[in-house]
Amino acid sequence: MAPIKRVNFNMEDECHALLKGACALQGVTVSDFIYDLIATKFEELVASDTRIHAMFMRGTYPEGSRCIKLRKRIEDDILSKSSYVAN
Repeated sequence: MAPIKRVNFNMEDECHALLKGACALQGVTVSDFIYDLIATKFEELVASDTRIHAMFMRGTYPEGSRCIKLRKRIEDDILSKSSYVAN
C-alpha cells in the first residue's frame, strides 16, 4: 500500500460531534469515513472535469493503490465504449 499522508482541517464542534457519533454508529473511524467521502468526490471530479481527468491520467501511482484501481476502471470503460462503437 502507498504511504498515507496526514490531512488536517477545521470543523465546528457540533459538526465534529455529529460526525463522530455517526461514524461510531456505522462502526467506522472518522478517518476512513472522510477518506471514502473524498475518494468518491474525487472520482466524480475525474469523470466530470476534463482538467482533473487529464491531471489524474498523467500521474504515476503505486501498484495496488486506489488511484491505480480507478485508472484501470477508467481505461476499461474507455475500451468497452470504443469496442462498442467499432462493432
